[in-house]
Amino acid sequence: MVMDAFIEGSDGVFVGACKRGECHYSSGNLYAEGKMDLTRRLMRLAGINAGRLGMRMMSSAEGNKFTEFATAFQAEITELGPLGRSEGISKEDLAIKLEACRRALAGRKLRWVVGKVVEFKEKGNLYGEVFTEHEIGRLLEETAMDEYRLREILERLKVKPQSVKTLASETGTPAKVLLRQMADLRKMGLADIQELDGDSAVWALAGNGKTYE
Repeated sequence: MVMDAFIEGSDGVFVGACKRGECHYSSGNLYAEGKMDLTRRLMRLAGINAGRLGMRMMSSAEGNKFTEFATAFQAEITELGPLGRSEGISKEDLAIKLEACRRALAGRKLRWVVGKVVEFKEKGNLYGEVFTEHEIGRLLEETAMDEYRLREILERLKVKPQSVKTLASETGTPAKVLLRQMADLRKMGLADIQELDGDSAVWALAGNGKTYE
């Protein structure tokens, strides 16, 4: 929903949540916090200022705090200006990056990871081992990076078939890393080599209609 707002033209999104221990949905605010953390990580990977997504926890009785937080957030977004302009991202590239973020966040892998992060923080793993904030952050960062890269590749291949060299230039991802990811997409039946252009392979979406969930 946050990415939908950005895709529809919002320059910033403010999320309000209950205080810890006061959520009507038990740990719902903790899941929301984890999702917003993950969303900001994806935004940074896409080259979008993560400050455009704000989240504050407050009581439903603290109307004055909501007003304070919302007013300060609006001032920050006004200073940043229109989405993409201060980041130096073209309108076409921004559309691809936002859609890649949206699809990554809607996918099963990242939704599963968020659920596990809350569980790890509260109860630990199956052996009762509680993860440190650093370990959890590293897990989120690595998973988010892998998912975002795959989603961006797929979005760019929707526009037109491309070589790894071109994709590397457009995404800022090292060609060596992209080659591994293209191999993964090929194994999943999502992309394949369309043709050879000299020494370079031109990749395209697989024509089997299969999608990455």
